[in-house]
Amino acid sequence: MGSSRDELDYVYEAAKDLMDKRELDYEGSWRDEGIDSAIGAVYKKGSQLRTMHGNGRLFSNIPRSKEDCLDLINYAAFTYRFLDLKENGSEVSS
Repeated sequence: MGSSRDELDYVYEAAKDLMDKRELDYEGSWRDEGIDSAIGAVYKKGSQLRTMHGNGRLFSNIPRSKEDCLDLINYAAFTYRFLDLKENGSEVSS
């Protein structure tokens, strides 16, 4: 393992790669769905991961669990972006 920064860079690159792959399917629909949807997705995905951990399924399908973690990162990034847009005077849909 490298430094914390190196580890984060590795994970962020994986999250961006997943987003690029999904962007072809969703075409930026997160922008139209608004901050409520992004916050709801963070909560839902976090709860799903916690449940999977609690019932012993988190490690039984590691590729799926890793993808769920990347989804959580991307949903959090969308939420951050909505907040950033609002802070800079842009309209943000709910």
